[in-house]
Amino acid sequence: MRWFSTKMSIQLGRAQKTGLIIFAVVALLHSFIANEDYILAKTSSGIQFFYEGDADWGVKAIVPYSASSIDRANRLRGPFDSQEVQSLYYRHWLGTDDIGRDVLAGLINGTYIALQVGFYSMLISLFISFVLAYLGAYHGDKGIRIETRMIFPAVLISALFLFYASYTSTWSGIILMAAIIMMWIYLANRKSSIISRTKGVPFDLAIQRLIDIVDSMPGLFLILILLTLFAEPSIANVILVIVFLRWPVVTRHLRAEILKIREEEYILSAKSAGQKDIIIYLKHVLPMAFSPIIIVASFGIAAAILTESTLSFLGIGIPLDEVSWGSLIKRARFNFQAWWMALFPGLAIYLVVILFNSVGERVNARMRGLDL
Repeated sequence: MRWFSTKMSIQLGRAQKTGLIIFAVVALLHSFIANEDYILAKTSSGIQFFYEGDADWGVKAIVPYSASSIDRANRLRGPFDSQEVQSLYYRHWLGTDDIGRDVLAGLINGTYIALQVGFYSMLISLFISFVLAYLGAYHGDKGIRIETRMIFPAVLISALFLFYASYTSTWSGIILMAAIIMMWIYLANRKSSIISRTKGVPFDLAIQRLIDIVDSMPGLFLILILLTLFAEPSIANVILVIVFLRWPVVTRHLRAEILKIREEEYILSAKSAGQKDIIIYLKHVLPMAFSPIIIVASFGIAAAILTESTLSFLGIGIPLDEVSWGSLIKRARFNFQAWWMALFPGLAIYLVVILFNSVGERVNARMRGLDL
């Protein structure tokens, strides 16, 4: 399977590559970059990682503060204000907030949260779109026929799974939803020798109407309604809400690409050769639709990060004790003289959103034969 052909190769500029690398490295290594504990310490018990306390010898992080570390002696200090610190190593280079937390450590932790929200929300949205596009766009309204005797049990099991998914934990609900999807894919690929015993399922029409329903509702209204359904705020809840808003966009673009690809001669030849539909979809259809989806995913990650920052600024979604870019700007709202608490997080949001938007625009330009 060649997922990357010459036509689909993604050639990013030096600025985009550098920006993505920096963003990924800071997010993935945030605990090693900003931490008040020893990264590596030698104690009487031996060598220990992330050791809290005194040590005979140890390696400290670049930023000697965690996002939740509180320096009571240096509350609401700016980058250029005098600070009561032991040495320059312990200086708060980007200042502190009103309770003494280091802004630079908060920015690094916010980078990790932004990566989580952007990556996982788009990954789940893509999975949902791939499945729905297979059931709807690839097969159409008449391409899937399910045995009549299997329809009622399948609907009953789906209803029970949906009922239990709404009363279980977040990840348990995701597993139950995935089980429903896999069951319907299995039923869709069952072949019956007697056509009269099967019934066509208009998945494509149903998916289009579902997309229309979601798109007809205001996004902010949906966010506020959905977040109230969760008992406790968490990053996982924010990801699921963003997925609910983003999957229609991805599905609509993927459906448009598949409707063009499924009529190509090599697809028809593969069907004539007797290949299974799921194999054709994974091996031939999805790779050809990969580049357009990269564009949608790039813009989607930027939108997800911006949505999370907005929710953090409003004080909903993620836990209140979690430091993110939006929560730092929120605290700046109550301290107008603390310009650094609004400038640096706002600049981080701006740069990351511009980065992913530029990646999407560059891939789009490459597909059209332009050069940026």
